[in-house]
Amino acid sequence: MDPRARILLVLFAGLLGLALERPLALLIFALAMALPFMGLSINKRELARAGLALLSVIWGTVLSQALFYSAEPRTPLFVLGPVVFWREGVLWGLAQSLRLVGLLLVGLALVRSTPVDRLYLALVRLRLPFAVALMAATALRFLPVIGEELRLVRAARAARGRPIWARSPLAWVRLELRLLAPVVARSWRRASALAESLDARGFDPVGPRGTLRPLVWRWTDSLLLVLSGTLTAAIVLARLLYLLYTSEALYIPALRPLYAAVRAWM
Repeated sequence: MDPRARILLVLFAGLLGLALERPLALLIFALAMALPFMGLSINKRELARAGLALLSVIWGTVLSQALFYSAEPRTPLFVLGPVVFWREGVLWGLAQSLRLVGLLLVGLALVRSTPVDRLYLALVRLRLPFAVALMAATALRFLPVIGEELRLVRAARAARGRPIWARSPLAWVRLELRLLAPVVARSWRRASALAESLDARGFDPVGPRGTLRPLVWRWTDSLLLVLSGTLTAAIVLARLLYLLYTSEALYIPALRPLYAAVRAWM
């Protein structure tokens, strides 16, 4: 698949995720976005880490919304002393976390399946400003390096001291913040070296450029974009019509079945 088509599909996924609000609809959305990610060649250790990170996102969002949900109406789900867990907050937090998880999965699938040079060329071909495309491609290129450096720093810390879980929560937070210092310092030096190398080579951001391997757009890319774009446009339009109806800005009696469907399923 052409990298430009992948980027546009991710944009369609973002619009689709914003148009959905029901937890069931967003669960289906998150599962659909997980399919491209699961199709990648990822070892079990990385897959377990990704799953743990996504579960922590869901748990943290649900817990925070269950505790601090302030909209009305709200119904107590259960009470622990002075702490009340609100049912509507749980549902709202679950919906928000599933939206975020779906977008994270499709974004990770794009980054893992597309080489950085192909992604950069696709951004340029999509008329993105060259400076923005270069910054995005450079950032993506150094993400694995930063992740490896963070792993090495944590391994060095574990080899020199007691386990992190044996510390108090406050000491754990302070230690995690200190661990970021060498990673940030090395990233700053790397960025400075990259800027100096570009300047030494006479880099011209507005100069003409060629490519060794041009992108190839196939008819399957067009078909996939037409189908996904039509579905996304239909769902977004239905959501907009429903919002106009609920805000009393526009009401069309013939669209009452559509309003009911959006209220029940979207």
